[in-house]
Amino acid sequence: MPGGPMRVQGGNAESQASAVPQGDGQTRARQGFESETDEPDETRRGVEEMRRPQWTLESRVEDVMLEGSTSRINMRLNDFLRNHVGGRVVDEDHNVTMEMFVQDPDDYVQDQQLLEVILNLAAYRELEAIYKLHCEGVFSLWQWNIHERKDTATTFARGKLNAAISQVLNEERRETEERRWAEERARRRQKELTVATTIKDVLFRGRVRVMDMQLNDFLVMELDGMGVTPANRNVLLKEFIKDSTRYIRGTFLLRDIKACDRYKRMERAVRDEMDMEEDADDLCEKGVDNLLRWSLAAEEVKRSVHEVTKQFLDAAFIEFMSSITMSAPMKLEGCYESVYNARWHHVVEVPEGEGTGMYVREGEPQQSWTYRAVGDSLEKDDGAEQSGEAPPVLMVLTSDRDGRTRGRGMNPLVTAT
Repeated sequence: MPGGPMRVQGGNAESQASAVPQGDGQTRARQGFESETDEPDETRRGVEEMRRPQWTLESRVEDVMLEGSTSRINMRLNDFLRNHVGGRVVDEDHNVTMEMFVQDPDDYVQDQQLLEVILNLAAYRELEAIYKLHCEGVFSLWQWNIHERKDTATTFARGKLNAAISQVLNEERRETEERRWAEERARRRQKELTVATTIKDVLFRGRVRVMDMQLNDFLVMELDGMGVTPANRNVLLKEFIKDSTRYIRGTFLLRDIKACDRYKRMERAVRDEMDMEEDADDLCEKGVDNLLRWSLAAEEVKRSVHEVTKQFLDAAFIEFMSSITMSAPMKLEGCYESVYNARWHHVVEVPEGEGTGMYVREGEPQQSWTYRAVGDSLEKDDGAEQSGEAPPVLMVLTSDRDGRTRGRGMNPLVTAT
């Protein structure tokens, strides 16, 4: 690749320069790069591919553009000329570092023909691009990512830096996806609603807490990394919503972010969650800290919360009551089962045989007599009794065993039949 990393440094520059044939400057530049080893191009490229650094948002632009080899920046002008132009050199007073030279080339090379050759070298243009980015305050990848004047950089610089940013954002996206999957698995393991479920657990049950999402994660996943910076790595969206200019200072960049539909949807979700969290805290102070107490709360208390909070809590209580209706009967330790699972039964006398026989039937007994209206009251209508039918008998049932069906330490259950 033209303008690749400089491999010739310091004192060995002169000894290697003698082996470089005269001719085209870029040809000599490529040969100068190869002078460090005798490896074929294919072998060297394979090794460089394996050694390619993994960029981060903190990576310096010169490291990215020179692929990790920044020796060219600190190289003296004469060494640069020997490796890229040939044997031509400048006097010692003008033999400055290339970092100094790119700031004002005319001060160090008066030969206009030689200067034109230098300025057209790909190796020099890379250094010049780095210097211009530094002048615009772009020293690292994250600064390039939020830079609002990318169009002023050279095509080569934009290509290099954008490729590095893509690598960084892909890694950030992978890590964000892993965190999201972990959160999703945790949500799926959440317990069913009970009367003791806290207000906050009800409100945020089974959903992503958007307000607790990191700003950088949102920018990477939803806006292709627009505005991502290392300083905002631990900033939550709810903090960003409160004071966005504190975290993204670029006026035009912030305007573009807020203009995105995905940002607008996120902001609405965050504000709703912030309202619900505030309501949950207020309800807790009033003693309404779980689903049961919400169901028993006064209407005045329920009206004090935001509408979105009331809708969530009311819907959760309805869901809870539905689950009770559809589930098996509850059995509570230490209590009578007949109280929780009460059903109608009645005793029927069997008159045949010696003594009194009886058996129990499920359901309510048939009424053996009717009533008639007498003024404002009701009286038994004896005439409505069917002929020959035995009259009802009052029976008192006793047993040597106590009447408890579940639990201990409680008084016997007295039943009148």
